[in-house]
Amino acid sequence: MLLLQRNYNSRQVTFPYKEPSWSGLPGEGYSFEVLKNGAIIENVELKGKAFYVFGRLPSCDVTMEHPSLSRYHAVVQFCKNPEESVSESGWYLYDLDSTHGTWLNKNKVKPNVYHRIRVGHVVKFGGSTRLHILQGPETDQEEESELSITEIKQQREKQKREAEVLRLAEAEQNERVRQQMTGDDGCSWGMGDDAEEEVEEGETISLKPENEELYIDDPKKALKGFYEREGCDLPEYIITDGAPGKYKCRVDLPVDGQNGEPLIAEVMISGKKKEAVVACALEACRLLDRHQLLRQAKHESRKKKAKNWEADDFYDSDEDTFLDRTGTIEKKRTKRMIQAGKADNKGDSYDTLVKKHKAVISEMEEIDAKLEQAKAAFDGDDVDALDAYMSAIKAGVMDTKTKMNLKRRLIVLRTEEMRYRKLVNIAKPASLPELKQ
Repeated sequence: MLLLQRNYNSRQVTFPYKEPSWSGLPGEGYSFEVLKNGAIIENVELKGKAFYVFGRLPSCDVTMEHPSLSRYHAVVQFCKNPEESVSESGWYLYDLDSTHGTWLNKNKVKPNVYHRIRVGHVVKFGGSTRLHILQGPETDQEEESELSITEIKQQREKQKREAEVLRLAEAEQNERVRQQMTGDDGCSWGMGDDAEEEVEEGETISLKPENEELYIDDPKKALKGFYEREGCDLPEYIITDGAPGKYKCRVDLPVDGQNGEPLIAEVMISGKKKEAVVACALEACRLLDRHQLLRQAKHESRKKKAKNWEADDFYDSDEDTFLDRTGTIEKKRTKRMIQAGKADNKGDSYDTLVKKHKAVISEMEEIDAKLEQAKAAFDGDDVDALDAYMSAIKAGVMDTKTKMNLKRRLIVLRTEEMRYRKLVNIAKPASLPELKQ
């Protein structure tokens, strides 16, 4: 740091401060009222100098004998010509990296940074009980708030709650990072930095919550409102004890994920159980927000969506069973049917598996018969292909689209027939013969 030499009381003193280029002499009427134990004991005039040094040495402009003050503690600097670093004229407080710090309106200031002081602001140096209140023209006073005292208190409480929620969220994020580094989350093959999660078309997922300001103030209330709009029971928070002083909180959300499974919000934090519930509610709101389901204007109710699934035979609009060779689409459909109460989630016995296998065989034979009938309508040695096609349309024979849908369904049924045949053979009594194709 550059050192400036200045004469105090006819003595050469070197102290760590460089007068800025925007420095200048102040106008009339500025002073510090010194308040101690509720009484004004002194008045320090601020005129004739561009800056004043506060400290314990006799060479300072304002000498204070309290032992907590540094030799050169702080500077009060006046700005005459505002520049880019300082936006307006007036007095500024500059802490000289003191040992015990400087306070402005009960907030500790950052050292080596200029902080604007207005008329009525209170400055405290170190552990001294003396309060320096800046006096001056009314034009340099801070603008009064239009809020009432009650509203100001509510605003401050809101800010405290937001800070607490942010602290919990930060602790949660640190815990996640720690778990990932220690491998608590298990195997992560194929999910490295260069791996991308596949997202189904039609399902919009945002990586960052878009409306966090709507629920960060009271995430439990926001989540409760979502459950009420969905027509569901209130959220059930499951809390388990982790390490000493840590709690894990989990809530199952009444919405479907990418593969038809329910979404789950889970957090682990250090603190109280109440804090764990708040953090879990916040994570649930963020999860719903990323799926654009939290706000009522942006999502359908669960009951309405169940009706839509049933109208489409529990298939999504972009799902194509013809191209699905793994049976994933059918598994999703089965899960949706179970969640809508249209399918039984109990395990199948040997008799029920045989019935399902026979039902699949029957449907396959029915589709084969329809396709053969359609093929026969177009076959003919002496009939032109175009004439045969026109005659088939007039006779009400199925069109090409219907035939393609039947062929796709037939492929799915063949897969189901193989699966049920294997299950029947596994579940059959030992005295019965094995089921053949």
